[in-house]
Amino acid sequence: MILTVIIPIYNVEKYLKKTLNSVLNQKINDFEIILVDDGSTDESGAICDEFAEKDTRIRVFHITNGGVSRARNFGLAQATGDYIHFMDSDDLVEPEMYEQFSNIIKKEYPDIVMCGSLQINSRRHTEMVVAPEQEAFLNGRNQIAEYLNQIPLNDMKCLIHYIWNKWYKREFLLKNKLSFSPTLNLGEDYVFNCTALKSIEKIYKVPNTYYHYFIRGNSLVSAFQSEPWKSRQMLFDAHKESYKSFGIWSENKNAIMLEEGKMCFAALRSVNSSRCELSFAEKTAFFRKFSDSEQMKLTVFYLKNSGKNLHRVWLFLIQKFNLFGIRIMLLADYAVRRIRG
Repeated sequence: MILTVIIPIYNVEKYLKKTLNSVLNQKINDFEIILVDDGSTDESGAICDEFAEKDTRIRVFHITNGGVSRARNFGLAQATGDYIHFMDSDDLVEPEMYEQFSNIIKKEYPDIVMCGSLQINSRRHTEMVVAPEQEAFLNGRNQIAEYLNQIPLNDMKCLIHYIWNKWYKREFLLKNKLSFSPTLNLGEDYVFNCTALKSIEKIYKVPNTYYHYFIRGNSLVSAFQSEPWKSRQMLFDAHKESYKSFGIWSENKNAIMLEEGKMCFAALRSVNSSRCELSFAEKTAFFRKFSDSEQMKLTVFYLKNSGKNLHRVWLFLIQKFNLFGIRIMLLADYAVRRIRG
């Protein structure tokens, strides 16, 4: 069997049927679908069973809730396909995706084949294309290192930030004992991809936006999350180690620190989001912890090197007033964003 599609599921009854139909409507049939119902409390589990009764390619597993990483690892342990596609339970794939990927792997047999995505923000009613700049087959560590040394931003996002836009060779995953960290609730795919890079030999990339990724109002990435701050250093270290494995860390250190610092700053700004449920006391405790963290250092590096005049003001406030400066900066930043609309 050419492919196993692994879909972890938790309370997505509104979207699940459309997601499954997009997979079943592919132009090839040589695949299985593993649905891991991660303790859903809505009708998601029943929908899974309903689809499995109608199509023998679908296998359903109902497990106690343990998070998306545990669910993916569970699905991977059941997989029999030559390649693995980790798909989110509220997204869509275009009808020709699997056929096109199938043609590629039969010819080149890469460790990973990846495409672009159309990212739809349902809350803001916006769409954005994130895709590799051009089609290419990177054959060998030297070619991949050369690619990483001059990688465009969208290519970087496609390669490292996402898992749902890829097929992974199962033999490659098993040989290198790759799995998702159950301690990470956000950024687990980032760490997974960085770890994979340390051993990867062949990558095939296409610019087509075969995958449709939806950012919902209840998405983890759309709200402030205090817990992931504990794992930001893990993400940075994983990125660093992947580049070290190619011997190209020193020449890429500043660029990666800038990107990581940008993400730290964006997460810090989310404290002022209307969806942040922290109390005043909890925010104060968070700021105090943040002010003496590695994430603070990355944020300062980003503000210092972003080239934006406003960021120099934020940097001055943080460095001059520390904890109080962070509060002033966030309030001023929030006011500026409101004025700009």
